[in-house]
Amino acid sequence: MFNLLKIFIAVIVIHAIYNLINYLRYPRIEKLLLLNYSSDDDDQIKGATYKTTIQNYIKFAGVKDKRIPVVQPLGYSRISCSNVSVIDNLLNPRSDIVSKAVDMLLEAKGNYWSNFINSINPFYWLRWILYLPKNICEFLGIDSNNITVKIIQIIYWFISFAFTFAISVYPEEIKNLISSFIK
Repeated sequence: MFNLLKIFIAVIVIHAIYNLINYLRYPRIEKLLLLNYSSDDDDQIKGATYKTTIQNYIKFAGVKDKRIPVVQPLGYSRISCSNVSVIDNLLNPRSDIVSKAVDMLLEAKGNYWSNFINSINPFYWLRWILYLPKNICEFLGIDSNNITVKIIQIIYWFISFAFTFAISVYPEEIKNLISSFIK
C-alpha cells in the first residue's frame, strides 16, 4: 500500500513538473511562432524548422484545432470555398490565420497553467479517480457522452462502493484474500 502511495505521489510530481515546464516554455514558443511572420528570410527559415515543435506544444495542451473559412477566386467567375486548419497552416502569414494561431498558443499556455494548478489540487485527483473509466475512454478517443461509457462509469461506481463497503465490514477477510492473490 505504501508503494502505491509513492507511485501516486510520483505521478502527481511528474504531472506538475511537466505542465510547469511547458508553461514556462511559452515565451520561447511564441518567439518561434512569430519568426514565421518576419520579413527576414533567415527568421522565416528558422521559424519553419520549429513548426512541429509549435504544433506539438498546442496539441499536447489539449487545444482543439480551429478552422478558417477561405474563399479564393479561380478565374472565369468561379471561386473556391473551403475551411483550412490553423495548425496545419501555421506558416501562412494571412492575418486571420496568424490571429487564430496566437489565440491557440495563448490557450495552450493557459491550459498548461491550469493543469499545473490542478496537479497540486487534491480535489482534481479525487475527481479524476471517481471518473476513471470516463478519463480512460476520453484518452482512447471515445466520446464521453456515449451511453456505453456512462454505463461503464455507473458499474465502476457500484463496484467501488461495494468494495469499500466490503473492506469496512470484513477488513481481515479482504486482507487475507488480497494477500492470497499476491503470493
